[in-house]
Amino acid sequence: MLTGFNTDIDFDGVTYHVQTEDRGGGNPLIESLVYVRGEILATRRTEYRNLMEAGAEMTAIRTLMERQHRAIVDAIRTGRIDVLTEPSIGGEADTTVSRRPRGEGARGGVGPMEAAKRSQRTLDEVIADWLAEQQKAERIRVQIEGGDDLRFGVPFRLVVSVKTSPGDGPVQHAHVVAKFLSTAMKAVKLAEAHSGPAGEAALTGTLPQVEKGTALVVVTVQHPSGNDEVKFLVKR
Repeated sequence: MLTGFNTDIDFDGVTYHVQTEDRGGGNPLIESLVYVRGEILATRRTEYRNLMEAGAEMTAIRTLMERQHRAIVDAIRTGRIDVLTEPSIGGEADTTVSRRPRGEGARGGVGPMEAAKRSQRTLDEVIADWLAEQQKAERIRVQIEGGDDLRFGVPFRLVVSVKTSPGDGPVQHAHVVAKFLSTAMKAVKLAEAHSGPAGEAALTGTLPQVEKGTALVVVTVQHPSGNDEVKFLVKR
């Protein structure tokens, strides 16, 4: 099972939370949930059993998961919310519609012709556009060491490597933040730093001691070239 992604997007006065996870194991499925005020607006599921049977490595599956997550985030940020609330036509991916948040509508200044165009575009088409854009522009790619054995009440050290994609070059001055999210307490900022000339940043500290519930450490990276987020489950 791969580490997932979580992103908050503010658009037209509404905060959308996008969560993408790999169900893994005997259920080879990538699932993206779009939340508004704690309620699910839309669900995007993509099966990848055929890729595994064809011998695809987990790096390829993670790339697929990242593409799906970023495509949904991009759709919200650019006002193309209709593509998330309309079922996809054909293909292996499936969009399950839940409900639209109160007050959601077309973006200010958008005419009916443009709104119609948006409603006719499927999320698969948005993903295709996103992939085409990625071939032209550099973005960031994040790798983190030390996140696989995080434990309550124990000191931690995370080494974050920020690189360009494509190109694999180091990204300097990226803002890196680690937060502790738990079902038993409010969110806590654990550490923050900026990547150096080699594109690396070290985050150190001690995780809170929580007697019950579950918790995640979420590492967020922000840079003009792009943003990324990785989460790790805290163990007992």
